Amino acid sequence: MKRAIAFGAFFLAGVAVGAMSIPFVHAQAPPYVTDQILQADLNNLAGQEILVFTSTWQPGFRLPLHVHPNGHEITYVIEGEQTFEIDGVGTKVVRAGEAIYTPPNTAHFGRNATDRPSKTVVIRVKDKDKPIMVEVKR
Repeated sequence: MKRAIAFGAFFLAGVAVGAMSIPFVHAQAPPYVTDQILQADLNNLAGQEILVFTSTWQPGFRLPLHVHPNGHEITYVIEGEQTFEIDGVGTKVVRAGEAIYTPPNTAHFGRNATDRPSKTVVIRVKDKDKPIMVEVKR
């Protein structure tokens, strides 16, 4: 009898632990993760800096329409693919191993229109006193 009670208690404890772990097992990755890996002054270009970021985009994630004030942007796709909408350029799909340039002050956005995560490296050269990005409302 004691063995059956011990087994029942052990079983119920296992059920409780399993139920509490469901949120952890089903937790999803954030839709967009970006990490700045470099920020440096460009000594030969007064007032300019370079920024380098890595980013992971989950399927369906889309950045808002934005500009980079006086900032050049190069996006290199290292995994998956990205779709970019750039004013004056149109829609461009950039696959792993390819890059795209966005000129300063040009409204654009990127998105992961696939069903798999994608990863990018982004390089920006910008005025040190300007924000990285400004959202555009239309």
